[in-house]
Amino acid sequence: MAPEPDDDYLVRRAQDGYVDAYEELVRRHAAMAYRVALRLLDDHHDAEDVAQEALTTGWQRLAGFRGQSSFSTWMYRIVTRTALNRMRSGHPADSLDLLAAADHPVDPVAIDPARTAERRATSGALTEAIGALPPAQRIVVVLHHLEGLSYEEVARIVGSTEPAVRGHLYRARRTLAVVLSSWGGERS
Repeated sequence: MAPEPDDDYLVRRAQDGYVDAYEELVRRHAAMAYRVALRLLDDHHDAEDVAQEALTTGWQRLAGFRGQSSFSTWMYRIVTRTALNRMRSGHPADSLDLLAAADHPVDPVAIDPARTAERRATSGALTEAIGALPPAQRIVVVLHHLEGLSYEEVARIVGSTEPAVRGHLYRARRTLAVVLSSWGGERS
């Protein structure tokens, strides 16, 4: 069995007009696009729209992609900017338990009602706290802590410097610590 082609190969093929190559890139990166949009926007429908728009934008701008970063970094940048534009438009978002939905698949055999309720409450509080952060801080928290990207990758995605990313993360962590410490006190 032949190994799967890497993203660079698929990008070159898609740039040559092979739609099936871009379809494979979409298959590989659609979940990331949706997950990042959901974490940034806190709304399932907006996240679907943003992911779709970002993947379409990727196709439309693929000819201009020069490979100075990886395709996934480029897609993170498009998704993040598309989500930021949606946030700036003032589109209202419904509350949604983002972290539980995105990171905690339910195993019906191993359901413990008390632990499930605690996880949902904690996840909901964290989701709410992240959603209340200013957009620049929310973006770096999502990309660094929830997506696991390095400071350097986050800086490239947001078009900033590593020290600026670190500064946004520092302020976001301080805010989250204050908000979540008061949440923990309310539960006792």
